[in-house]
Amino acid sequence: MSGLLFPKGRPAALDRQAKKTARVSIDHAESAKAKARAHGQCEVTVIGEGRCLRRDTETHHLINGRLRGRGESAQAERKIRCCHRCHQAITQHLLQRVGEPMPHFQDRYRRVQ
Repeated sequence: MSGLLFPKGRPAALDRQAKKTARVSIDHAESAKAKARAHGQCEVTVIGEGRCLRRDTETHHLINGRLRGRGESAQAERKIRCCHRCHQAITQHLLQRVGEPMPHFQDRYRRVQ
């Protein structure tokens, strides 16, 4: 006991850091689930070509933007494991997702050219 009538509360910076640590921990755990689901193979399926046969090396968040890795975006169902080449094609909009408005890892892709 410090003897003060109104002791100082916990610093806000520590609260922010704890919240960020918890969020990052959840995101990493969900990425590990996605990696286990993929069994080491790229999960991108292109219509008319089939599933990519290359090894998965990256995790792609299907819900992009400012809130990537938070809330809905952090869930394993909203992430896809892919090879570097497919990840580049998705981010450069050479592959377009075909499916429901809410993205899911089982959605297929169509080549845009």
